[in-house]
Amino acid sequence: MDLTYLLDEGVTAERRATVTESQATTVFGDHPDPPARPAAGDARPEEATDVLGSPGVLAWVEFVGRDALHGRLPDGTGTVGVRAELDHLGAAPVGAEILVRTDLTAVEDATLTVEGRIERADGRPVGEVTTLFRVVDRDRFRASLDE
Repeated sequence: MDLTYLLDEGVTAERRATVTESQATTVFGDHPDPPARPAAGDARPEEATDVLGSPGVLAWVEFVGRDALHGRLPDGTGTVGVRAELDHLGAAPVGAEILVRTDLTAVEDATLTVEGRIERADGRPVGEVTTLFRVVDRDRFRASLDE
């Protein structure tokens, strides 16, 4: 499958959002879902702080990256995530406005590399993600789940 045409198209996307409670991870306090205690054994309940966590950072970059690919892939195909590398650069509390930007930076066979960056509305960096998507035949992928 030749997908190199995607590089010529300059596949990028951008979305503004607000950090929600469901995207947050509690640091310095008990996290209710999944249940977990803070790493600091001497943390007091009033220290609990909710910030955009790793799952939320990764999800935002994956969702915006997939949005950028919408309508550009061959019919009958879609993407699945196969690898991700994530760096936290700063914190974004619940209620903070963020900007998510993604760029398709490489294509190798059916693997697409998407670079993403999240910043707070004031420009302070929150995170960077490099994620690899594999372009798959949707019917074949769904059939493999039943095997």
